[in-house]
Amino acid sequence: MEVTLKIPDDLARALPLPEGERESRLHLEMACLLYAKGWLSYGQAMRLSGLDYYRFGLELGDRGIPRQYTEAEAQHDLAYARRQQHVAGL
Repeated sequence: MEVTLKIPDDLARALPLPEGERESRLHLEMACLLYAKGWLSYGQAMRLSGLDYYRFGLELGDRGIPRQYTEAEAQHDLAYARRQQHVAGL
């Protein structure tokens, strides 16, 4: 399913954005908002934003939106880092 959001022309023109950037910027703003509310995961919001993993994280940081990072995710990342150290012989 795909959802189309219709914004009246007068409201779209009132946005302080260059015409060619409106759609992409609205995707980004919506992605950040939905992530902050916990309605989308990081990956889902990143896809909606159209940005890569790193750039989306920077956008969240610029807005003061904390990452929703669980203890299980941290343990997974630590285990991965330990395996990489072992492979590298560190």
